[in-house]
Amino acid sequence: MHYVIVDGGILALEKGLDHLKEIDAIIFDCDGTLVDVSSSFPLVGKIITAIYLDKFFGIECKIGNEYDEVFQLLKMLGGFNNVRSIVLLILQAIFVELGCPDPRRKTIEPIPIDLDYYEGFISWGKSSPKPIENALRWLTSSAIRLLGRYVKPNYLEALLNKRANSLQELRRFRELIGPMFPYGSGTMTTLFSELYVGSDGIRRKYGVNPRFYDGPGLLENEKLIVEPEALEELRNLAPKGLAILSGKGRWEAEKILGPILHYFNLETSLFTGDTGRDMDKPNPTGLLECCRKLRAEHVLYVGDGGEDYFLVMKARERGIKACLAAVLTNKYSYTFFTKYSANVILENVNFLPKLFKRP
Repeated sequence: MHYVIVDGGILALEKGLDHLKEIDAIIFDCDGTLVDVSSSFPLVGKIITAIYLDKFFGIECKIGNEYDEVFQLLKMLGGFNNVRSIVLLILQAIFVELGCPDPRRKTIEPIPIDLDYYEGFISWGKSSPKPIENALRWLTSSAIRLLGRYVKPNYLEALLNKRANSLQELRRFRELIGPMFPYGSGTMTTLFSELYVGSDGIRRKYGVNPRFYDGPGLLENEKLIVEPEALEELRNLAPKGLAILSGKGRWEAEKILGPILHYFNLETSLFTGDTGRDMDKPNPTGLLECCRKLRAEHVLYVGDGGEDYFLVMKARERGIKACLAAVLTNKYSYTFFTKYSANVILENVNFLPKLFKRP
């Protein structure tokens, strides 16, 4: 497949340029595409890792730059749309590298987590002690060989089963982590939700008091990437309009997207974070539903992760005329999207209107 430069910061497959003229609706991913989440999700994961090591094993650690490497790489494998699955896998890898030790307790006491204290466990250098660094490097080396394949967490968990010196202890540790959904069902997912949306968000969204953390959520760190001017142009260029298909919960999405929500048709948008894991991308059901509601025949999906690529591929198998505009947001994006022929590649989502203005 051959790419051509459409404009500064935009590549497009030469063979499919004419098909882009038929686009009648544009559907956006949220995290990494409309919103910069680099200061929220990875930070939540690092803090949860520090909490688990401290509370369950009495280990004072430093979570370094290897964590970010793993985080970015796993996001390109397609089966990690739910960020909790990345945190879960990293916790298991560290546990195995530590030698599957006995935890000091079976639960975390329901007292407020000191966020400032655990932020002190985050480092710009290497992770420590050495087993943590080794675990993260093992995950990187294992996952990078899989780049381009659709890989779900259970594939890498099976590799961890073989590495563990006690499969029984690893299974018990998974019980300490608990299920990923819904809120309140497990320790890790409860910590994740409370650190992410904050105590006020927990009360507003779920109508209960938080269990572990009382303070503002790291959701507050997120910033809009997309500019209103770009959305205004795109809304005028797409006859059937703009919509969102995201793994974010609707409450979180509306909070952070508030200033630009009016550009989107929210009745045709879908936020699968509230629907359970069966609708997670790359399951094409959500995209099919958005297209049906929009009455769109040719749709452009704009996303930044491996799950977005596989989503479009699976939607095509179901008869949807879909193209992918891939936004470059991490060090593996360009390699992945050029190798597997995303229809359009953007350095920045705000360049998208240029695609429709070419001669």
